[in-house]
Amino acid sequence: MTPAAETIAADEGEAIRSAAAWFARKCSGSFGNDEHAAWQVWLNASELHRSAWQQVENVRTSLGGLPGHLAGPALRGVSARKRQTLRTLAVIATAAPLAWLGYRAAAAQGFTADLRTAVGERRTLELADGSSLSLDTDSAVDVAFDQERRLLRLRRGRIMVTTADDPQARLNTSGRPFLVATAHGTCEALGTRFTVRTDAVGSQVAVLDDIVRVTPNAHPDRPLMLNAGQQLRFDATGGGAIEPAAVATGTWAGGSLVALDMPLAELLAELARYRHGILRCAPSVAGLRISGAFPLDDTERSLKLLTETFPLQTVSRTRYWVEVHPA
Repeated sequence: MTPAAETIAADEGEAIRSAAAWFARKCSGSFGNDEHAAWQVWLNASELHRSAWQQVENVRTSLGGLPGHLAGPALRGVSARKRQTLRTLAVIATAAPLAWLGYRAAAAQGFTADLRTAVGERRTLELADGSSLSLDTDSAVDVAFDQERRLLRLRRGRIMVTTADDPQARLNTSGRPFLVATAHGTCEALGTRFTVRTDAVGSQVAVLDDIVRVTPNAHPDRPLMLNAGQQLRFDATGGGAIEPAAVATGTWAGGSLVALDMPLAELLAELARYRHGILRCAPSVAGLRISGAFPLDDTERSLKLLTETFPLQTVSRTRYWVEVHPA
């Protein structure tokens, strides 16, 4: 699969997963006006969302049984036991394509990955070669170590890697290369500590120590060398400009979001990754510059710190829909 195709699959998987989740909530019996408004915002956000919703609707209706004007007479001639059997078969038949859609979404989003974290969860572990791997919230990684290379496939989210010397270097004097691959390219660690983040649009690598070689899929013959303190964002078309890494790069691994003159909208977008639901601000305060350290394991506390320090207030439409407004 080409990088462009992988990106499309990831987008489609995310949309179908979201559509299935919204459908389940709409059928729960407790879908209120606020949730309906949130669903409408999601539905109108993109053509991909509308297409995914239509797919779920099609699956639901395609096996809905006989037309209404035939269903009554047909069922009146069937015993209660047989009607129950037909209903059971209908449930099974409907569940099968939905399960298939769910599996496609799960594969695209990394639910079948070797290592993954839930929303709001962070995790650090030691790999087989002694390297340290930290997974940020809602991240998924496949580990593929063999005799030729040490490879991590980042399927979604963000990771931090501190590489160790290859224990097999005695057998192979140069050691196995340590690689992190995303849908947009490959990063080769040259004895280093670095972070890699990926989404449907592109990937970003930031180097904390030593050097990383980045090879965008679009330009495999033009790798880019990043030194400590540098970062690069790249996508299906290639790499952008090498820039200075943010001062707070990697602080998420310690549980803090450190903001230095960060726009409020950007700060809330980062905090939103660590909680379920909608978190956003009024346009009038989106550009407000924020500096401070905010705990990632308790986003409610972060919002409280925000409103105590700046002229802001939170407005909760529901438990899962919070907006920040001017005080």
